[in-house]
Amino acid sequence: MRFSIPILVLLFQFITAGVSHSQAIINTETLMKEIDSNIFFSTNAEGDIKSGNINLLQFNSSILAGFKKNNHLVRGFVNYDFLSEEKKTISSDVSGQFRYNLFVKEHSFYTFFQLQNTLSLQLNKRLVSGLGFRQALIKKDSSKNYFDMGYGIFYENEVYQENSNSLLNIENIRISLSTYSQFQLGKKCRIMTVTYLQLNSQNGNDFRIFVEPRFYYDLQKFSFYLKGMYRYHNTPYIDIQNYDSDFLVGFEYKL
Repeated sequence: MRFSIPILVLLFQFITAGVSHSQAIINTETLMKEIDSNIFFSTNAEGDIKSGNINLLQFNSSILAGFKKNNHLVRGFVNYDFLSEEKKTISSDVSGQFRYNLFVKEHSFYTFFQLQNTLSLQLNKRLVSGLGFRQALIKKDSSKNYFDMGYGIFYENEVYQENSNSLLNIENIRISLSTYSQFQLGKKCRIMTVTYLQLNSQNGNDFRIFVEPRFYYDLQKFSFYLKGMYRYHNTPYIDIQNYDSDFLVGFEYKL
């Protein structure tokens, strides 16, 4: 079991200092990767309150659970993020996913259901449901080095707050291509990378890209990491930026 604690959030943004969120892809690989026992449950919460010259309230919490038996794996999580600055709510976002994997040797079939909202995107609801296949292309040294490809299809329903009196409802069928990899760089260093490409099945000009590399430095009980993230939607449905990015420094404690 691992606990991950961010040290500096949004320490540096790759493209610009003033980037709004562009779309709502979630990296479930990192959230769910550590479920490797028969029964798994973890929860965490953290908050930050500042007052005076800066008035800020931040709260984050999550619940993660999983069950594994033979070649069946069931996992789920719920996250909540709240951020208020100068008494103005910037985010009050809930996300959750339920996922089932059926393993066939090193490969797996999967199906999932996801529900979320993202205030900063004016996204009142995002419902996603789909299925796919994950193919293990490289696996060496007890999973320390691996490279997997994912192929999937999913239904997407999004409701945006277009303005104070109008909602915009978008429905799509998307094709999903993804990669998941981890490679050791010496005894204590490794890099984990997740990428997603989501294509609108009826509109070739509507696609989303997500890239998240993580560089780890591992000690006996602690792991320090640097995480970058870049998300891009080339045709946002309302008047928001078409990309967002961040850079985060953190550490994990292993029990």
